[in-house]
This record gives sequence, structure tokens and C-alpha cells, in this order.
Amino acid sequence: MRRSFLLFISLILSLSAYGQDEKPFEISLHGFIAVDASYNTRASRQARNEHIYLYPLPERTDALTGKDLNDRGRYDMDAAHSRFGLHIKGPTIQGVSVFGLLEADFLGDDRVADSDFRMRHAYIKLGYKDFSFVAGQTWHPFFIPENFPQTVNTCVGVPMHPLSRNPQLRFNWHVQNNLELSATFLEQNNFRTAGFPTGSEDAGLPEVVLQAKIGGTGPAWASLSAGYKRLAIPEAHDPQKVHPEVASFHYQASFRYQLPGLTYRMGALYGQNNSELVIPGGVGRVVNTSDTHPEYQPLASATLWIDLNSTNKTWDPGIFAGYMTAMGASEEVTVIPELSMNPDVTDVIAIAPRLKYHLGTHTWIGAEYMWTQAGWGQSFDNFGAPSDVENYTNHRLLLSVRYHF
Repeated sequence: MRRSFLLFISLILSLSAYGQDEKPFEISLHGFIAVDASYNTRASRQARNEHIYLYPLPERTDALTGKDLNDRGRYDMDAAHSRFGLHIKGPTIQGVSVFGLLEADFLGDDRVADSDFRMRHAYIKLGYKDFSFVAGQTWHPFFIPENFPQTVNTCVGVPMHPLSRNPQLRFNWHVQNNLELSATFLEQNNFRTAGFPTGSEDAGLPEVVLQAKIGGTGPAWASLSAGYKRLAIPEAHDPQKVHPEVASFHYQASFRYQLPGLTYRMGALYGQNNSELVIPGGVGRVVNTSDTHPEYQPLASATLWIDLNSTNKTWDPGIFAGYMTAMGASEEVTVIPELSMNPDVTDVIAIAPRLKYHLGTHTWIGAEYMWTQAGWGQSFDNFGAPSDVENYTNHRLLLSVRYHF
């Protein structure tokens, strides 16, 4: 990690110096310093140095006292969310524009350390007339930079709103000013489907996403997306080595509307086995299938979120609300926990009012209260949906300070 960090810093310094001398290239440094302090009233599932909040955990009973060990508060204060990167533009060759982005932060893959250096974005974008081509790692098409929750929490609305970055090839066509079409072919890297360490590679087929964005720079904006992925079942769950696979679909609609002094955002998603998007789900084995002819079905989920925020340049209030529900499989299955991410979570509800105070254009201080309730099932029905559900609630307070450059 330290070697990667030093190499990245050296690259920034050398490219910045080069950009000052060579006019064909335009190189600019960007990023922010972030300090977050949070308090949760209940032990919860979190990721990335506890910056990515998901939902409260179920009861964990102590064998001796009978007390719920997860019924306790916890605070955290950290600056690992800070990030920096380079925008690199040019030169234009035979009408083809060239753009590149390198960006990294210190959140790592999990909490092995408090400052794991990791790559966020690294891609090249080529543009020619109404067409563009992106190659490298950047946002999954279901994470839409033009329209996502404006929460103070780094989680940007998960598990109701998707969160993922992937190596990809993306083809864009700007049909006209208010219509853009794209086709994306993706691989999994930092964000992988739970239990499938090499599932997409072994299946021999990239995930495919088709997307349409409508609205351009007008007050109303919308997008429609549809995706398909196929994963190879890991060898540990393939005793006869017949190489079974599981296929799944995912769909999303996103909408934004700009009113005087107020921006309204919303999104809805239906997907199967979407844990790589940080949404609970997984895989079940179809009942009455043999080891020589096994069949697997993905567990589906649906989400809905809305976000309102002021466009005031000083005091910026807002609110986020989201809902996720587990829907099970289309056939009778036996859920495989090892190939799933919390398949026993039946639903999650979150409401998060916030207030940001902007000190000019580069610095803001934000406070947010998030109420989250998660239903955890004690068992599954015949189609893999959680049953015998108990609800658990967490109250999360967050204070964040950001300095952008």
C-alpha cells in the first residue's frame, strides 16, 4: 500500500510539472480533505472504515447473560475519506479529443487498517463528434453522476441506491442535445458479488448494461438502464465439476427535476443477486436438482429512494428517504448464505434529514441525522424470501467537514 501511494504521488508531481511546460496537455489537480465524526446507537453493518453505513444488525445474544451484544452505541472519527486525483486533457489528434482521470483515496477494501490507499478511478475517454469511448475503471452505469442522493453520509443512500466502480468499456452516442445512448461491458474488481471471487471471469462473459439519458441541461432529466450478468458457481459449490452458472437481470429508472430553489431526485431499481452494488441479495439452489445437473436462481430485491435539497449557496437543507425489500427467487430454492450478502434482510427503511453550511465555494460543514430500520428474518420461505421477521432500529448522527480543491 505504501509503495502504491508513493508511486501515485510521484506520478502527480511529475505530470503536474510536465503539464506546466507542455501546452498540448492540460493537467489539473482535484480532491478534498474530509473529516467525519459519527455515532450509532446500535451495532450496524458498515464498510470502508465505517464510512459506508448500511443498516443495523440483528440481535446477538450472549450465552451467559442473555443480553443483546449488538444493543450498544459506537462512535467513529476518521479522515480516510479524503481523496485526490488528476484530470488530464489533450492533445486533440485528427479531431479525436483525449481525456484521462486518475483518482484515489484511503478507504481501502475493508477495515484491516485505517488508511488503506486504493484506486477509485483510472480511465481514458476518447471523443469524436457525437461519439465517445471510455476504457478503464469508473462508476458502474447504475451509479449516475448526474443524479444521486446528496447525503452528508458517504454511503450516498446504500442499500437503496447502488454503489460500485468497475473496469469497463463504454460506448456513448449523443444522438442530440437531450438524448444520450450508451452500451457498457463491465468486469468486477473492488466491488464483487458476494461469494464469487472470480465469478464473472470464469463465466467468460462481461456484464452488459444498456442505458438512455434524456433531458440534457433542461430542468427535467431522466435515465433508463437495463443490465445482464452471468456468474460461474465457485468450485466449492460444484462437487461434480459440471461448471454451473447463474444469470441475473437488473433494471433502473432515475429522475431529477430542478425547481426554483429546490432540486428533486429519485430512483427505483429492481435487480437479482446485486450484492456487488451493495444491495442485499444472493443465490439459491433450485430444489430437487442433482449434483450432476444443478440449477441456481438469483434472489431479487427492489429499491426506491427520493432526495430533496435546497440550492441555497449558504444554508443548504435537504432530506433523503429510501426503501429496500427482498423478493426472493422465481422458483423454489434453498438459499446459499456463502453465495449471498445478508439474504435474511427482508427490508430496510431509512430517513435522513441534513443541513450543510457552505463557507464559500470550497468548504462546507454538514450535519445529518439518519433513522434506519432493518427487518431480519429468522428463516426463509420456499422461494428464498426472509420470514419470521424482527425489526431493529439505529439512530446515526454525523458531523462532516470538507475542504475541496
